[in-house]
Amino acid sequence: MNQPLILIVGAADTGRAPLAAAMLRRLLERRNSTARVESAGILGHDDDPPSPDALAVAEHMEVDLRAHRARSLNDELARAAALLLAIDAGTARVARMRFPQDIDRIHTLGELAGRDRDIPDPFKMQIGPWLMYAREIEHLLEQALPRIIAFVPGTVPIGVVTPLAPTAPPVIAEARRAAAERTSQLLDLMLRIPGVVEWSAARDQVEATIVTATTHPAGPADLVAAYGALVRAALALTPAVPTTGQLTALRDALGRLEQPIAPGDLSAMSAQLGGWMAL
Repeated sequence: MNQPLILIVGAADTGRAPLAAAMLRRLLERRNSTARVESAGILGHDDDPPSPDALAVAEHMEVDLRAHRARSLNDELARAAALLLAIDAGTARVARMRFPQDIDRIHTLGELAGRDRDIPDPFKMQIGPWLMYAREIEHLLEQALPRIIAFVPGTVPIGVVTPLAPTAPPVIAEARRAAAERTSQLLDLMLRIPGVVEWSAARDQVEATIVTATTHPAGPADLVAAYGALVRAALALTPAVPTTGQLTALRDALGRLEQPIAPGDLSAMSAQLGGWMAL
C-alpha cells in the first residue's frame, strides 16, 4: 500500500524543515495517519547532518533528528508529494519557480494555518530563539492540521478528523500580535547587545504588552488573562539587573502571546516561575 507523502520544504534542510517534519509526523501518528512526512531543501546541502542547535531543540521537543541527513528537492520528490509544505514564503517562491507543474500542491505553513506568518530562520542565533520558533512551528502545525490532512484524504479514520471541514483558527488581534513581537524583539536585543536598553524602559514595555494582550483575547479558550498574571509575577521577581536566563524566559513568554494561550502554556510558565530566581 502506497503511503501519501507530505514533504516539508526548507532552505538547507538542516534546521526548521526536519524539526517541522518530525513534529508533524508525531501529530499525524496520534491520529493514526498512514501518511509519510519527510523534508528536503532548496539550497543543496545534501547529506549534511542537522545543525547542533536543531539537535538540541529536537531533544527538548522530544523528537529525534539524529538519523536525519539533508537532501535537495528534485523533480522526483516534487512529483511524489501529495503536499509540499514550505517553511516560509521565500522557500515557497523558489519551489514554485522550479516546479511550476506542482504549484497547486505547494503551500506555506502560514497559509495552511490561516496566518500571515513566516517562522524566521534562527541559524547562528542563541538557543532561546530556536526554542521559541520551534514551539511556534508546532503551534502552526496544529492549526494547519485539518488543511494538511485534506491533501491526504483517507489517511485518518472517519470520525477522528473531518478533512473537508477545517476549524477556522482563532483570530489574534493585530495590536496584540504587534506588541508581543515588538517586545520580544526588544528583549532579544538586550540579550544580544547588553546595555543598549535600560531595564526600566523594557520592563514598562513588557507590562504594556501584557495589558494589550489581556484586553484582546482570541476567544473563550484563550487563557491569556491567567498567563498575563503569571508573566506579571515573573516581572515582580525579576531584579533591577535581570539575568540572561530571566531575559530569555521573558522574551519567550512575550513571543508566545502572538498565539492563543493553551493549558500547556500555563503549566510551563507556572513551572518556570517556581525556579525564576535560579534562572
